[in-house]
Amino acid sequence: MLDHAFLHFVNLLVVFNPPGIVPQYLYFTRHVPPEAKTRLALRCVLIATTVLVAFIILGQLLLEALGIGFPAFSIAGGIILLVISLRMILESVSETASGEYKDEVAEWSSSSLKALAVFPLATPLLAGPGGILVVVLLTDNYKYGIPEQAVTTLMLLVVMVFTYLVLLTADKIRRTVGITGINMMSRVSGLILAALSVETILDGITDRFFA
Repeated sequence: MLDHAFLHFVNLLVVFNPPGIVPQYLYFTRHVPPEAKTRLALRCVLIATTVLVAFIILGQLLLEALGIGFPAFSIAGGIILLVISLRMILESVSETASGEYKDEVAEWSSSSLKALAVFPLATPLLAGPGGILVVVLLTDNYKYGIPEQAVTTLMLLVVMVFTYLVLLTADKIRRTVGITGINMMSRVSGLILAALSVETILDGITDRFFA
């Protein structure tokens, strides 16, 4: 069980890549008053965690209701993860941060802060397609029992707490390691994620054609 917890913790940490989202987070919150950033970080992490836990509980049931086999989901998920990993490896995170959501907002009300916490911070920045796919794959009802799924959920909560701490210290991280350091961490994580995505594709092919 300890090996299972460690392996899934590493997989989740690589996929969600908290240091790698720092430039995007800083870009999206560049006009948010400093005193509001703590509440904003907590709110977006809580929303993302709720979405991910909901997919752990209901994701596979939804797939079965739609008639989608888990091997097909594994293959599709692996391909998407591979695309995400290649983007992490080949694309500078600063380019990602400057390439999306360019709307300028000068004043922030409570309602606009709540809207920002939901989109784009909670989804898709934290709980994006890759993260949702991974939590469903790592809690496969046919591969893992309830205790193992509970451990994976606990590891997800640990990663989300770490993500919250990273967001709280985003400005300090940027000053300490710089964009170059963040890019390096993102590329290493992308390489690990690429290996995980290929393994997921191979597992899906094996389950579909050779099981």
